[in-house]
Amino acid sequence: MSVYLGESGCVEIQRTAVGSGFISGTLEIADVDQNAKRFSFDFPVSALITGDRIEIATQDKSNLELVKDHDYPDGLWYCHVDQTGGLRLYRTFADAVNGQYDPAIELVTPTKAQPIFVRNRDDDFNPLAQIQEYEITTNREAVDLTVLGDSFREQYANGLISGQGSIQCLWEYKYGLCDSTVDYSKELPNYFAQLVLRLEQGSLFKGRFYLHEQLNQAVWYTADCVVTNVGFAFSPASVVRTSIDFVTTGPIQLLIGQLPTYILQEDRYDILLEDGGRLEQEEPRP
Repeated sequence: MSVYLGESGCVEIQRTAVGSGFISGTLEIADVDQNAKRFSFDFPVSALITGDRIEIATQDKSNLELVKDHDYPDGLWYCHVDQTGGLRLYRTFADAVNGQYDPAIELVTPTKAQPIFVRNRDDDFNPLAQIQEYEITTNREAVDLTVLGDSFREQYANGLISGQGSIQCLWEYKYGLCDSTVDYSKELPNYFAQLVLRLEQGSLFKGRFYLHEQLNQAVWYTADCVVTNVGFAFSPASVVRTSIDFVTTGPIQLLIGQLPTYILQEDRYDILLEDGGRLEQEEPRP
């Protein structure tokens, strides 16, 4: 008989948006500061969060005049949002969270104003940092079938499956400047506090909740989730803690098998499989 300790679990989240999640705006000539590698446009507050992988595309399908040596109507980059709403673009999530000048992508000044669409399109799962504990509950809701016709009874005969849960974390909103062991690939707990305020693209995220982690024999739940509540706990001589409540939407899966992160990504176009094969992907131009 095997005994499993709770310390083997973890949570990974994927940033996503409700529906199309489009943000429309106009990129003006004066909005781009080529020397600072920084730009902005008239997007709503909280619509974009540092670390988002965003697709930027022109509404009229003309070439996007923003990134140097990029002659396409769209592109896919990670963004860093500063305190005044300015944006810098990066090629990796870690660089975007760090927000330094040197790895930022070089920009060009547009020759004219361009109407654009922006939406969140992140395919990567990032582990959640500073997590202390989490819980997830699944339940089957019984449905009253007496008012349904025969054609609908079979669909609802087994009930409706729903889920909910909570995550407890030590609150953190930024990485230390002098810590040489910082892992910028991890999501900070403060992301949920920002996510719950995002109206245009919703407070949706995709979650992987690991019950047991082992390379060839892991057990985890996967589901689309919506953040419903974010709370903070303050007490003297104690660290600030945050609690995130969520509910699931759509199907909930309990999977057993190989860790999904074991599939290696060589670059954003190809995925290397274990047998040496290559799975090609089509995405907007980087």
